[in-house]
Amino acid sequence: MMRIRPIIPRNVWRGNISVRQWNQARSVATAPGGKRARSKEQHHYWTDEKLSTPAEYPLSAAMAERIHPNKEEAAPKKRRTRNEGAAIVKGGVHVRTQIVSPDLCDDVLKYAGHTLDKHKGCDILDINPGAGLWSQKLHEYLQPRSHVLLEPRHEKFKDFLDPLLTAPGSKYSLVDQDPTVLQTYRDMVANGVFPHQTVLDAEDPKAQEPNNTLLVTGSLAWDPRLPGLGFDSMAKQLAYHFASAAWTNDLFHAYGMVRTLLWVQHDDFSGMIAQSINEMTKTNRLMQMLQDTTLFIQPERASRSTGRASSGREPQYEIEAIVRALKKGKENGMELPSHRRDHIHDFAEEVDQISNGTGVTSFQTIQDYLRTQQLAGRNPIGLLSPGLIEYYDFMRRVINVFPQVDLNDPTDAKGKRTKRPVPPDHPYKDDIRKFYRESTGMALTQRKKLLAASIADIGEAIYKLECKIVDMPDGPEKAAAMAELSDLETQWKQGLDSQNANYAKVPATEIDDRLAIRSPPSPRLQSDSRPFEPLVMRKNEAWPQSRLALVSAEPFPRPVGGSPDFYEWARDFIFGLFAHPSDGINHALDKLQHGLSDIIKDCPSLKDPKKGGRLQMEHLRVRMLTSEMILELVEAYRTWPFKEPGSDSNQYFKYKHAGQTWIGQSADR
Repeated sequence: MMRIRPIIPRNVWRGNISVRQWNQARSVATAPGGKRARSKEQHHYWTDEKLSTPAEYPLSAAMAERIHPNKEEAAPKKRRTRNEGAAIVKGGVHVRTQIVSPDLCDDVLKYAGHTLDKHKGCDILDINPGAGLWSQKLHEYLQPRSHVLLEPRHEKFKDFLDPLLTAPGSKYSLVDQDPTVLQTYRDMVANGVFPHQTVLDAEDPKAQEPNNTLLVTGSLAWDPRLPGLGFDSMAKQLAYHFASAAWTNDLFHAYGMVRTLLWVQHDDFSGMIAQSINEMTKTNRLMQMLQDTTLFIQPERASRSTGRASSGREPQYEIEAIVRALKKGKENGMELPSHRRDHIHDFAEEVDQISNGTGVTSFQTIQDYLRTQQLAGRNPIGLLSPGLIEYYDFMRRVINVFPQVDLNDPTDAKGKRTKRPVPPDHPYKDDIRKFYRESTGMALTQRKKLLAASIADIGEAIYKLECKIVDMPDGPEKAAAMAELSDLETQWKQGLDSQNANYAKVPATEIDDRLAIRSPPSPRLQSDSRPFEPLVMRKNEAWPQSRLALVSAEPFPRPVGGSPDFYEWARDFIFGLFAHPSDGINHALDKLQHGLSDIIKDCPSLKDPKKGGRLQMEHLRVRMLTSEMILELVEAYRTWPFKEPGSDSNQYFKYKHAGQTWIGQSADR
């Protein structure tokens, strides 16, 4: 067994990053004002279901004996120093979720193990192995030459890990430092924890090649979510730094670009992988430039979120993406096992047939289909809003008991409500009257969405006509096409003006979602280009019971000719540009700096439909930019001679949008 002596880490967080100190963070078990509130939190968060230990997974009972929240609460409180990580925070606040289902591990390796075959015989860095079930399963499959367990709480899991460490001929070793501190990984490199690996100079071309002789796996799943430094989640923070370190060959990427395969809380991490074009924020855009991300495991479907928590993607596009993923998987011999499916996979296969193998359906078609499924008792959870599901569920109950009751849409084509009397002696009279009232609102909402879809049809027609015009020679035919384009533009603007204020941006989002899936370079989102559909896990396969995901990430090399600090330039430019992700690129650039839209002429991909470009820049919204477009924009900006004074810096926009002054600027400017 190997232990690395503790090293006093330097502060790896850049001094210009403003973060909340750990000793200022409120415990999830602390009420406002600093008073203890464990009993209330215990009641609301740590439910009996969440802490239950199913008999089919005895490891869950063993974990409850060691890391149960009640047992952890007795751990002594310790004040963090500036450089200490999450592992020493007072116990009882966060529990590290453990995989307890051997079948889940076996199914992953049987289904997607072939994608890991290139790592057989490699070195493994295993972060937070805990009980070690996943560690053992992966070890047996890959037969690594070394397997380093980075476990900061060895005393909690020694009964599970020590047999691995002390077995004859063991390839396992233990490092008992904190995985949440970046310096830990630098120390491991400096101390030769991986003797088979060679540190490469960042300027060496080989440093930007994949290193398949090292694999980083483990768990970043804390329950509840563990806050990070400057991030709302430690899992997101570590994943972000792991990804960005590849372009600079920092951390374990010092040996070349290394793949990660990490367990995370799905509801914590899902925002890092854009599921719709509406979720293409600055962090998602940057992560998609840095690495190829694929889900191996996802949880069962949950209720559809509303408001800002929602992805904003309509169900027809979500199902279309699943249809594509299922087909790709089958082409690669990856049939989704029946016990690792969800209802949505059955829906996708039926929609595939309805759409003649395209997966493409209209808003009305998919709404009618899902309504039929709900009335038949097949719950389309996650596809329809909870309110609409409840509405259809009540309709189904009434139809089954009182089929003579008229439950059709009570409004006419103009939205006028039709009065329908209810017999005063009807046993369901109150519920039916309530249903009639609610049905008016439901019908109005559906009509607004249908109108938005029809406006998006105009937007799609504009895109298709633009693609034709680009390749047309000058002449009468092109002139006629330009006139048609002008007419479509007028219809588009009139359609937007007709929308309710709450739906003003819906048509643009819908057309962007369509083009992101169907237009070149297609698909635009990594989640839509997934090579297979991930397996579905049940929440009782982890303890405490949780909705987990297994995320594979393989780094992309930095742009050809890009210097090691190119990442800093790209990140800063994206930070500024994606402050307005739904704006046309021309408007967004001018908001960034006056006249900056001038650099569009130096970025040929922006106007190339084959590369995702548009003829009219106001229709190319920031969230639709490809990696190639962003790289062109960054290079064009760096050489643009009209930059604002003091803005020739790779951290300018970050400070500008934070309302701070970048060093080199006049404070009174």
